[in-house]
Amino acid sequence: MHPLYAFTLPALLWMLVIWRAPSAFNGARPSRLLWGFLVTIAVTLTTRPPAVEHLVRISTGSPDLSVLIKHIAGLASNFCMLEYVITVHRRGPRTAAAARLRITTAVAAALALIVLFVFFFEHDPDGPASRVTDAHLGDWAVRLYEGIVYACLGTSSALSARLFWSHRRSVPQGVLRSGVVCLASGCALSFVYTVYRVFFLARQVSRPHEPGPGTVDTVSEILPVIILLLLVAGLVLPPMRRLACYLYDQRALWRLHPLWSELLRAVPTVAFGPRVGRTRDLFILGDRTLDVAHRAFEIRDASLVLRDRSSTDSPEEPADDPGAPPREADDGSTVRAEAAWLFTVLNEDDPDPRHSVAPPPSTARTPSEEIDWLLKVAAAYRRLSRGHHVTPPAPAPVDGHDPEPTRTG
Repeated sequence: MHPLYAFTLPALLWMLVIWRAPSAFNGARPSRLLWGFLVTIAVTLTTRPPAVEHLVRISTGSPDLSVLIKHIAGLASNFCMLEYVITVHRRGPRTAAAARLRITTAVAAALALIVLFVFFFEHDPDGPASRVTDAHLGDWAVRLYEGIVYACLGTSSALSARLFWSHRRSVPQGVLRSGVVCLASGCALSFVYTVYRVFFLARQVSRPHEPGPGTVDTVSEILPVIILLLLVAGLVLPPMRRLACYLYDQRALWRLHPLWSELLRAVPTVAFGPRVGRTRDLFILGDRTLDVAHRAFEIRDASLVLRDRSSTDSPEEPADDPGAPPREADDGSTVRAEAAWLFTVLNEDDPDPRHSVAPPPSTARTPSEEIDWLLKVAAAYRRLSRGHHVTPPAPAPVDGHDPEPTRTG
C-alpha cells in the first residue's frame, strides 16, 4: 500500500471509530455491529505500515504476527458487516439456526487460520512480515490459508451487496439512498477483488529466496483503497445529511434574526421565545428545525398583529377564483412590498401601522413555504436596513382628498 494511504486511511477510520463510539455503547445492536465493523477494519489497516509491523515484532517476538492479526480482523469485519446489513434491512437468513451457523463458520475459519499460521507456515525472521504469505504462494498451507480468507470475504461481500442493492428502493431518495448505493457498490467491488485475487494467486508460485516482500500487484493495492472509500462514504453520507440540515437551519436563523428582533421590539405582546443574541444563537447545538419553525411563526404572528392595526380603508384584494391556480408566494414584487411595509412600520419614530397600507399577505400553504417566504422577506428587509430608502405604498384616498405624504424609512 502507498505510504500516503498506509497512514491516512487508518487515521480516518480511527476517527470514525471514536465518532461512532457513543452510539455504539448507547444504541441498539445495529449500531454496535457497525462500530465493530469500523474497529476491525481499522485494526486491519493499522497492521500494514512497517512501523506497526516492527512494533508487533519486538513486542511479541514473532516476525510476522501482524499478518495473522490483519486476517483475523478482516474475518471479524466481514462477519460484522454481514450481520449489520441483515439486522438493519431485516432480510436474508434471520433464523436463530442461521445466526449460529454464521458465528460458527467465522470462529472455525479464524481457528483454521491460526493453526495453519502457527504450525505450517515458514517464518522468515529477517524479511518483512508480508513474506510469510507473499513469498510462499505455491505452498499448500498458504493456498489453504488464502482460500479460507477469500472464501469468507467473497461470500460476505456477495451477500451484503445483494442485500444492500435489493433494499435501496425502500430508502428515501437523496442522501440516504446514495449511502446505500455506495455500500452496495463497495461490497460488490469487494467481491470483484476477491475473484481477481483468487485467479491471481492461482498462477503464482513460491519465491522464498527472492529479496523484498514477495509478490506485489498494483491492482491488489488499489482496489482495497477504492472499496474502503466507498464503504466510508456510505456510512458517512447519512450523518452528513443531518449536518447539512443543521447548517441550513442555522443559516435560516441567522437570516431571520434581524427582522425577528425588530418585531420583538415593536410587538411585545406576541409570545416570542427567549431572546437570544444573533452570534450566541450559532453555538446552540442539536436539531434546530423546530427553532426555525417557531421563529417563522413568531414573525408571521407579529406581522398579523401589525396588519390588524393597519387602516381599514385599504383597498381589498379581489377574491381568488376557486378554480384558478394559487398565486405564487415568492413573487419578487410582493416580497419587496412586504419588506418595504415592515421597514416603514418598524423604523418610524412613532411606529403606527395605520400610516401605511399593508400589502396582501403571503399565500404560503405549508410551513416550509412560509419559511421560504419569510427568508426572502428578511433578505429584502436586510437590504433596506443597510441604507436603502423605499417609499411605501400610499394609502387609499379618504373622502376624495389625497392623503398627506408618508415618511420614508
